[in-house]
Amino acid sequence: MAKQDPNPLPYGALPYFQIHYLIEPVEISNPSSYMAKCRAKTQGHFGNKRLIDIQWIGGRLAQTLASDKELTEMLKPFMIEEGEISIDPQKDRVRVYTKWKREDKLGFDPQFFHVVERIAKTIKKLES
Repeated sequence: MAKQDPNPLPYGALPYFQIHYLIEPVEISNPSSYMAKCRAKTQGHFGNKRLIDIQWIGGRLAQTLASDKELTEMLKPFMIEEGEISIDPQKDRVRVYTKWKREDKLGFDPQFFHVVERIAKTIKKLES
């Protein structure tokens, strides 16, 4: 009988997933104008963590999203949990995603879907 390793290596699939929202079709002439990240500025730690501000980093899309005050209000309830929202262009689509989550924390939130829809509308306006 083979001996079991007392210190097994942590290889293999981990139970972490991301939800990606794809906005297509998009005519991307300048990919850098479609890149954006939304970061939460917080204060405190753990249970005392408070959201101070939401910051958009990136090109023209980030500036447009930062000027949308209604979107900022829609994002506030999600940003402490999500921490960051990324927007990346691909060949003929734009991808919106958040951080990796454990499988027990993963779930579809209809309210967050409304946020992504608003971002998608802004992207569609940007391309025209």
